[in-house]
Amino acid sequence: MVSAEKIHTDLEECLKSINSTGLGSLDPLIIEKLDSISIDAAGLGLEQGKKLIENLSAVLRNFKEGKSGEDSVTIRLTALEFYLHNTQAGASAEEL
Repeated sequence: MVSAEKIHTDLEECLKSINSTGLGSLDPLIIEKLDSISIDAAGLGLEQGKKLIENLSAVLRNFKEGKSGEDSVTIRLTALEFYLHNTQAGASAEEL
């Protein structure tokens, strides 16, 4: 079973990748990785994290298909980054 810390690390890597490559050249494997992380989060009962990851994954798919704008992606990215920052700042795994 994957740990909450591993999920946290994997999410940070995905977010760094998105931020460094930009949305226009986003690797589809990042979306697949987010989907995998979401499944792992669900397995640990990390419902808030799972929800935020799923929201970002869905809006990234929509963005790549031209159905969502950058603003929608930015909002989801910011929410997930805020979540990661707060959980890293001492929240328990249940809050992750």
